[in-house]
Amino acid sequence: MATRIIINGQEITNPFVKAILILGAVVVTALVTALVIFVLLPIIGVAVTLSIGFIVIFIIASVLSVVTLGIVAALFAWLFGAAEFRFEKIHKR
Repeated sequence: MATRIIINGQEITNPFVKAILILGAVVVTALVTALVIFVLLPIIGVAVTLSIGFIVIFIIASVLSVVTLGIVAALFAWLFGAAEFRFEKIHKR
């Protein structure tokens, strides 16, 4: 994984823990989205049809944001990972 997760100044290197943290973030985001859509919107009196529209919009936005995050993470790893490797290699000489 090219994703760097740093907690309290220490990088998480275990891929299993990284996957659990990323999946946990996705689950928390889904729960917050579900809370807003299914609890808050009906309480304030938003029509059910608007809630269904919001569900569709949130699902599309969530999928697109995950895809964008993956592409940006891969692009940054590709761009800055090689530069960081070259930088370390210069100082080893």
